[in-house]
Amino acid sequence: MKFSMDSPVFHIADQITDLLVAGFLWLVFSAPVVTIGPASAALYYTVVKVVRRKRETVTKSFLHAFRLNLKQGIGLTLLYMAYGAVLVFYIYAVKYGMVQGGGYVAVIGGIILAAPFLFTLPYIFPVLSRFEFKVSRLLQYALHMSVGHFMTTFALLAMLFAVGFFIYLFPFFLAVLPGVYVYIASFLIERVLRGYLATEREKYADKEELPWYLE
Repeated sequence: MKFSMDSPVFHIADQITDLLVAGFLWLVFSAPVVTIGPASAALYYTVVKVVRRKRETVTKSFLHAFRLNLKQGIGLTLLYMAYGAVLVFYIYAVKYGMVQGGGYVAVIGGIILAAPFLFTLPYIFPVLSRFEFKVSRLLQYALHMSVGHFMTTFALLAMLFAVGFFIYLFPFFLAVLPGVYVYIASFLIERVLRGYLATEREKYADKEELPWYLE
């Protein structure tokens, strides 16, 4: 029996291999912690460009995106870490009665405080990987997407929490699950991004000439 290299089996095996390599690169480049942002942007860039659309190679694409987004990615990482620290402190303050107004007020305050952090989290690094904007504009885009596509945001957050909880239980999956999450999430996120790139797509009369990020 002869197997064709173009068969679905080889195509799926190739995608899985690329996804595993991308996930491993993400883990290595996230090791300093402050580089989680640029590594996440590079992972999304690589998954969409290489794993889904078969352009270039995993290593070349990942390193290119990581270098390109390094400065802003570190800045965003520090910003989200600081925001997360504020949320942890708020939870601590509520637990030990440092927040006035009772449980109801504390819960509402917590929701208001956490919403911008949680809602933008699934979008911010994909947006970073796709657009060359200032940090403030990137955050604006991420927030607009999260509010304008609430059900998609809810689904992305549910998947993100599920992956995070599973990794908490089984840490050895840390090199695998982030790539799997990004692959699945990219189908939802790319649909959202497509709406922001409609004008750019209209510039191409021949759809076969579309750049990979507009396909």
